[in-house]
Amino acid sequence: MSGGRKICMTDSIGKALFSVSDGGVIRMFYGNGEDYFAVCRYLDETHAEIDGVRYAVREFAQRMEQNRISYAPA
Repeated sequence: MSGGRKICMTDSIGKALFSVSDGGVIRMFYGNGEDYFAVCRYLDETHAEIDGVRYAVREFAQRMEQNRISYAPA
């Protein structure tokens, strides 16, 4: 983990949900009962690399909402 940087995870309208440290992990919960762990890397205040894919944090939240996947810090 680097220098205490935090990724502020939000919902699709920008409401803060929780923070995860740079290099930290989130757990995603799928509707079929499966779950998945993804490493998060800080890019800047509004962008992160999640499981190797670069996202605007709100874009990630929108995709998760559309696919009915919830997530939380692991």
